[in-house]
Amino acid sequence: MPAEKTTSCAAESPGPTAGSGRYDASMSTKHLAIAALVAAGCNGEAADIEATGGSMSTTSDAETTTRGSTSSGSDSTSSAESTGAPPQGWTVVSELGPELGMAMSVWGRTAEEALVVGGQLPSDEGSAGFVLRRTPTGWEPDPLPPGTPMLHWVGPAGEDTWLVGRDGAALRWEGEAWVSHPSNTEVDLWGIWGGATEDVWAVGGDGIADPPTLLHFDGSVWSPSELPADLPRGSNALFKVWGADPEHVFIVGDGGVALDGVGPAWNATYSESIAPWIAVRGRSATDVVAVGGRSNARIARFDGSTWQDTTLLDPGLNGVWLDSSGRATLVGRLGGIFELPAGSMEPVTMSSPTLDLLHAVHGFDDGTRIAVGGTFEGPPPWRGVILEHAG
Repeated sequence: MPAEKTTSCAAESPGPTAGSGRYDASMSTKHLAIAALVAAGCNGEAADIEATGGSMSTTSDAETTTRGSTSSGSDSTSSAESTGAPPQGWTVVSELGPELGMAMSVWGRTAEEALVVGGQLPSDEGSAGFVLRRTPTGWEPDPLPPGTPMLHWVGPAGEDTWLVGRDGAALRWEGEAWVSHPSNTEVDLWGIWGGATEDVWAVGGDGIADPPTLLHFDGSVWSPSELPADLPRGSNALFKVWGADPEHVFIVGDGGVALDGVGPAWNATYSESIAPWIAVRGRSATDVVAVGGRSNARIARFDGSTWQDTTLLDPGLNGVWLDSSGRATLVGRLGGIFELPAGSMEPVTMSSPTLDLLHAVHGFDDGTRIAVGGTFEGPPPWRGVILEHAG
């Protein structure tokens, strides 16, 4: 990755072994780029960054405030007991072998209908994606069109469900099968969300040198959408998009970029750190949480007018989900799982049954939460993991 994006890590050798946060020298440039985008890892920063708090700077020069935050060490889960009752706390419910690969995203309208997507990157010449659908007997693969590459995200668009992934892949569930739709780009897509079947946003980018990508689907065709002209020089990808409704859409990405509004009239907020925002989620237009960071976790919260953000001593975060009360569940590197109380900027550590990188988390009305990830911080072939919390 370019020097301006690695800062204190520039002197590190190019290589992590699995779970160590350092890349194996045998990994290709493409492997390095993709792994760096997901892991957002750079262990050399950890000793140099202190936990800080504040508000992200905006294009309207909003007033800056300071807010301290460190994560609590208290444990909010307990070990499963052999009583026949559902397990307490987070447990591993499925381990995915190299024939499937890394689990990248989870979503569903109910816990019984959950979908997990991901894939494997066997070589620079290609990749393979998967979709797992929850059934009463376990996680079963859905058939995909031939040549479907590694998939990065699954999300809703009105009554529709979409998948996006490498090489511009975009697929929609059409009643009985996943159908590919030309996205008119070959850029890797990292996130998707729609307020309606004819109003869908997808985001992506290479995270290295090219400009970030924002696409819009009008019900018939995908086309590029205009981005603010003053994006930071270090912004080479947009990673996630989520909306409270079609008029309140939130996008986060590389270079500390956060956008809210509706294109092309985006309100742009740029944090003082170059560390990326990896995920964004909310429960309304006035309660939205973004997470990210590299070796150090970053959290930002939007109240409808202002983003407040903080940097923690914990490793970087990759996924976030909010329940109807405003409590957030956060997941990230080294198997990190946290709860963020409603309105708070101070997460509480939860017990985790894995040290694998966790990339996404989603919850349901019955209290169930599912987190997914895998061995993405090492070279392929990757393995995946699915965790569940009964609520």
